[in-house]
Amino acid sequence: MRKKGTNTRFPADWDVAITRRSFNRGLIVAGFTVAMGPFFSAADATVNSSRRRQLRVVDYIVVGGGAGGGPVAAQLAKAGYTVAVLEAGLDPEGQEALSIDPNTGIIYQVPAFAAVASEHPLLSWDFYVKHYSDPVQQARDSKFVPGKGILYPRGSALGGSTAHDAMLFIYPHNQDWDDIAEMTGDESWRASHMRKYFERLEKCEYCQPLAPGHGFRGYMNASLFDEQVFKLAPEIQDLAEAGQKNIPFEANDPRVAQGATGSIKTPMHIATKVRVSIREHLLDTRRKHQDKLFLITGALATKVLIRGKRAIGVEFMRGNNLYEADKFYDPNVQPSTFKLYARREVILSAGVFNTPQLLKLSGIGPATELNDFGIKAVADLPGVGRSLQDRYEISVVAELKRDLNLYKECLPSDPLIDPCLRAWLTGKWPGVQSPFYGPYANNAAYNGRIAKPNPEHTLLTWLRSKWPGVQSPFYGPYANNAAYNGRIAKSNPGSALPDLFLVGQATAFNGFVPDFSLMPFGGTWTWLILKAHTNNTAGTVTLKSNNPREMPEINFNYFQEGGKEDLQAVVKGVKLARSFLNEPQAKQHVSQELHPGSNIQTDEEISQYIRDQAWGHHASCTAKIGADDDPLAVLDSRFRVRGVKRLRVVDACAFPRVPGFFPVAAIMMIGEKAADVILEDAKRARRNTHELEMSDEEVSAYE
Repeated sequence: MRKKGTNTRFPADWDVAITRRSFNRGLIVAGFTVAMGPFFSAADATVNSSRRRQLRVVDYIVVGGGAGGGPVAAQLAKAGYTVAVLEAGLDPEGQEALSIDPNTGIIYQVPAFAAVASEHPLLSWDFYVKHYSDPVQQARDSKFVPGKGILYPRGSALGGSTAHDAMLFIYPHNQDWDDIAEMTGDESWRASHMRKYFERLEKCEYCQPLAPGHGFRGYMNASLFDEQVFKLAPEIQDLAEAGQKNIPFEANDPRVAQGATGSIKTPMHIATKVRVSIREHLLDTRRKHQDKLFLITGALATKVLIRGKRAIGVEFMRGNNLYEADKFYDPNVQPSTFKLYARREVILSAGVFNTPQLLKLSGIGPATELNDFGIKAVADLPGVGRSLQDRYEISVVAELKRDLNLYKECLPSDPLIDPCLRAWLTGKWPGVQSPFYGPYANNAAYNGRIAKPNPEHTLLTWLRSKWPGVQSPFYGPYANNAAYNGRIAKSNPGSALPDLFLVGQATAFNGFVPDFSLMPFGGTWTWLILKAHTNNTAGTVTLKSNNPREMPEINFNYFQEGGKEDLQAVVKGVKLARSFLNEPQAKQHVSQELHPGSNIQTDEEISQYIRDQAWGHHASCTAKIGADDDPLAVLDSRFRVRGVKRLRVVDACAFPRVPGFFPVAAIMMIGEKAADVILEDAKRARRNTHELEMSDEEVSAYE
């Protein structure tokens, strides 16, 4: 059993560590409350105690340790500045999280458990949103929860949403960057300049050496799913490849970013078949720069401290379950409040819902809305919380005639006897002989050492007999995110860029609903259809109160702008998915269509089904970059909040349009770009430090 205070990657005795109650559905016993330290959490164990107590001012404060804030914080620390990251969640593999639920680390690591991670209380917040203002139309959605809305999970751990996402790691279109350059007049946003940030952060595990446009020394591993899966389940290959026209490049090849269409393998941010998120980058940077980077977990930012139109620090609360989106939120808990000051700048990277909420609570936003809640307006910026955008997503789900052989032995709902999970675990933990031919395990221990054979592991022999012919190394289906293939298509042949992305999965995913992680797999096939470059910018994030612990009102106002064009595109996607399932090599395995169903056939019927059942999970643009004459532009091209000095926003809020098909790589890229911009500005300001840097004497005066 894991000993108290240890920081091993996996529990030594997984049978003890994993429990049915806490693992199943990713839930833990309701009502827990964990006492927290006075300022730092377990994630700060490397900081000596005297330094912990003294920390009251740093050079930069970054609110949010996700895809945007993490790269910024790491680069600033590497440059020699002191940086504090305020993260509302915990480290999923830290002592505190594991003391609450010892399964958290496993759920975080296993790629196939992404859906479970998205429902786990220590990894995800449950926002509930509106798709429509019309309650009648809203209630037509089968995912609608009365009194709440539509579930919209967001990451709530160190690493942000990279700690629970589906790990699809795909470069955006070049046009996404060029549009920002043209909009702002800032040529540094050109695609020709932006590619270097992808090369900086990527560590490509599948590329040929020196492949152009790729990085090999970055912190974000990129890998492809193991095609040996097809040997175990040829039905998957039939379903995934039916009707395909291969793109002759891999997905992140620079030529694909120009607008190629066809079938591709989908890169994932996975290393050695284990999820890699921004968490690892932050922890690695902290290990190397312990006196520069401070990770303060369990810290809910409540307000940016502003004096004379200058951001000087952040007010935050300490504790667990403080925010209403937390599954175990307790409004009666009265947490302690702290203030941390920034000598130089504050960077907000709290996410597309929380960043605009935090700006408004700090007096930055539409003055009329702020006045309604008794908040004094510091900067009247009507664009804060406006321009909320997302994809439109829908699924075509088919029931198969037979369960896929690959999953027949798997029992994810009962981890104590799940041979697939056991194989995955033992393949990365001393105790199993190398090579190992199981579906979820490798032929060597995680740390690369040859493990001693364990005579009790008779599963090894069983696995070898079950899957003969599979070559080593092979980690099995739990080592992937179940996305076996991607199709890029144009809904309109005359469009400059493709706008449809279809992902084939051996699941029955049909949107986000409570307990969606319990969706069946192995006996179903889903073509998930994603409509990119949507036309609707009518979504909003507005305050419900001036309480920083209360979720804001989130309304996407579906199809309010450009609805006809977007609907036609998604209808085309549904027809395309159906055509794949009707190809002879796929049709032989299909029993019936479950969703939308055989009764939904005409364009009008499909359109109504999409209106009723569509969802999204790439919300963006609520504090967007824009031109100086754009009244809704919150940021300039250097991520600076207009009207307030020393304050920037670096997350998905900043995009004027949702980039590419899957935004996580693009968010990391702007994190890297923002770090360069901030360091450039710091260098320029050295001659005029009184305009930027706040002295310790000023900090003392504010305290």
